[in-house]
Amino acid sequence: MKSSTRRVLSRRAFLAGGAVAVGLPFLDVMRPLARGAGSISPRRLLCYFVPNGVAGDAWFPVPHSTLQLSPSLAALAPVQDRVLVFSGLANAPGMPDTPGSHASGTAAFLTARKARRSEVDLHVGVSLDQRFAAAIAGATPLASLQLGCEGGGSFGACDIGFGCAYHRSISWSTPTTPLPKLTSPRLAFDVLLAGDDPSASAAARTQRRAARRSVLDVVLADVHDLEGDLGVGDRVRLDAYLDGLRALERQVDAPVGLGACKAAAAPGEPADFLAHVDMMTELMVLALACDRTRALSFMLGNAASNRAFPFLGVEGGHHDLSHHAGDPVKKAALRQVDAWQVARFARLLQRLADTPDGDGDLLRSTIVLLGSDVGDGNNHTHHDLPIVVAGADDLWGGGRHLMYDTGTPLARLYVSILQALGLPDTSFGEDGDGPLAGLRLDA
Repeated sequence: MKSSTRRVLSRRAFLAGGAVAVGLPFLDVMRPLARGAGSISPRRLLCYFVPNGVAGDAWFPVPHSTLQLSPSLAALAPVQDRVLVFSGLANAPGMPDTPGSHASGTAAFLTARKARRSEVDLHVGVSLDQRFAAAIAGATPLASLQLGCEGGGSFGACDIGFGCAYHRSISWSTPTTPLPKLTSPRLAFDVLLAGDDPSASAAARTQRRAARRSVLDVVLADVHDLEGDLGVGDRVRLDAYLDGLRALERQVDAPVGLGACKAAAAPGEPADFLAHVDMMTELMVLALACDRTRALSFMLGNAASNRAFPFLGVEGGHHDLSHHAGDPVKKAALRQVDAWQVARFARLLQRLADTPDGDGDLLRSTIVLLGSDVGDGNNHTHHDLPIVVAGADDLWGGGRHLMYDTGTPLARLYVSILQALGLPDTSFGEDGDGPLAGLRLDA
């Protein structure tokens, strides 16, 4: 007869088999046994960067405290009641003294500090995600994770004397240390679930993958053992989680261009950009769901990205369209690109909302920030930035349009975010002199 004593699993529980470790979603069996104790989900942070600013006339909602979605934000409708849209925020440190707004704006996006103009003597500041990662060091296997859809090295000049690191990194662990991002879904998947070494040779990585039929195949015995300690609800959650994990592994393996990654060089870009974005979305959800990290950053494109969007029927590259000079055709195309980017962001939010976590879902426990390097790409402004925040429903609610005087420091929002994440910070960056007024529901 099976003992009635229930095994309690740590929030950092893993299914381990050989050299493979698979993090688990939050299950009821992880709850404390004390009477009345509820599940406590850790706070997480996900920062989502889109390049080149936006067409403001179609982006910002009409002035009203209740959020009335604009054309560019229409895709947020399914999660509208969990979203905050901001007007009036500025990142003054992103404005360079001389041309170079994309590099300086991207460097300042999460640091709120002015970047030193140099190709080699880099200096900006510690980014928001890395301030959080340092504060919770050791809580997860990966201190943080940086993902993106455009690669490129950190050396050389990319914007009138600014080093390429300013263009291609938004995460900075120290004022002089940019963190490179993973752009290969295959490599990111291996790093997340297999503890893979990104510095290993391509041959070694290929051999390891060939020996591993599936991440899950080597842990099935542990799964079966664990199932004996689970209730009906937990079994349903675990089965759904494992099904999704296997499906994601097949998806990452299948597309052309996503085969063996060469870790010694910058990973290549998948042939299909749409699939690339969707895979990265699933990997972000997976990273948070299995608690591999709680600090995530994602760059949909590098600074000044000139990616084309032929699948939207749009002619011209993104950066070129952002410099529309009033051309109505280019402005209309830019609005299409903005709306498509928001739709991809909305899909991420919906996936987080659909993923159980403790007594709620991943969206509730994750603060998700979307922003860009500039406000108006045509004029390279660093005020009236396109800023959207989702999650933290219990603190900030949703369905609100928060309007501030033009020039209100974006860094004040970052102070509020750090405090919501449990940190004691009262300042951030160059002009974050306190939390953002009017954000907390209980203020």
